This record gives sequence, structure tokens and C-alpha cells, in this order.
Amino acid sequence: METNQDIQLNKIRQDFETSPFFQLLGFRLIKLTEEEVTLELPVEEKLLNTHGSLHGGVYATIIDNIISLKLRSEIGLPVVTVDLNIQYIAEVKSGKVVAKARTYGNGRKIKMGEGEVFDGEGNLLAKGTGTFKATKRR
Repeated sequence: METNQDIQLNKIRQDFETSPFFQLLGFRLIKLTEEEVTLELPVEEKLLNTHGSLHGGVYATIIDNIISLKLRSEIGLPVVTVDLNIQYIAEVKSGKVVAKARTYGNGRKIKMGEGEVFDGEGNLLAKGTGTFKATKRR
């Protein structure tokens, strides 16, 4: 029998998999539980900057989304980004990137988290922190 948590996670997965934006970029939702969310993104030519490495906006996008997915899996409500700060550490030109997030704070509507992006060998490429606001159910 499906629990409320199962229904919630299935809804998040369905929203993710039917998002035209996520499909355009090529994000893959590798793991989705209340405890852990993992995103993966193949480094493709369409995502590279003029120097031939993954564009900084892609790092920001994956960090924004990994934190929001993690929060949504925990609280069961959609969230919107209030503030996002990114630190760029290293470049990547090929392969794949993997993102994971942690959340903290126990505010009723305002939530916070930290996301990290790694290359396929586990080297840290970028990290960021964000503040998010929980919204009403859709």
C-alpha cells in the first residue's frame, strides 16, 4: 500500500520528468527519497561556454534545483527560490556532473539548503547555498 510519502515522491518525480526545462538541459533524477536526492547531467556541447567548459549558469541551475527537490521531498510542498549564492571551484569539459544537497533550518515557510556539484570522479566543481519559501500545494 502506498504511503503519503510515496505519493508525494511520485508527484515530485512526475513533475520533474515532465518539465520541458529539465528535458531541454538533460537532467536525470537518479535518486529521490526523503533522505537523499541525486541529479545527474551529461556534459554536452550545448551546455558549454565560449571557453569549452560547462557554463556557470548550468552549475547555478543544478544547485538551485537539487536544493529545491531536496526540500520538496522533505516538506511535501513546492518551494520558490528567494536567494541563491554560488561558488565556482573548478571547470569540467566532458563526462557528467552529479549534484546532491543538504537542508537545514526549521522555519515554517522559509527553508535553507546547500548544494554541491561533482564531476564523475567525485571532484568538487561548485557549491552553493540557497534560501527558499514554501508555497501552497498546487
